[in-house]
Amino acid sequence: MYTIKALVALVLCTAGTFGAPQRPSGGADKDAVITSQQLEVNFDGNYVNNFETSNGISHQESGQPKQVDNETPVVSQGSDSYTAPDGQQVSITYVADENGFQVQGSHIPTAPPIPPEIQRALEWNAAHPEEDDGGQQRPNPRG
Repeated sequence: MYTIKALVALVLCTAGTFGAPQRPSGGADKDAVITSQQLEVNFDGNYVNNFETSNGISHQESGQPKQVDNETPVVSQGSDSYTAPDGQQVSITYVADENGFQVQGSHIPTAPPIPPEIQRALEWNAAHPEEDDGGQQRPNPRG
């Protein structure tokens, strides 16, 4: 089951890479070529897929089987980098394993911190579970 999930994550990563917004045709990107490439797929489930292009796109990915419970999924990790149309350098790293697909990137927004008032309320609620009755009175167990 994990093998299927890892394979689906790999396909989604690949589709996401190739499905990224394309720049208008023309200029250096139109004539970009692969400057280095490494693709190794082994019978034991290990693989490496790396490439770089003349316009600065870089992709590194590797995977290997990992024993999880009674299954042996192939887990993957990798990174991509490219220059966005606005000139910003974009970098992402990811891991696809038994915990799902986890990605981090320089262009991915982060959530703002929880306001102190909300944090205090959450802490109070956690410390007082007996108060978590939604305003409903609890039934009397003695009848």
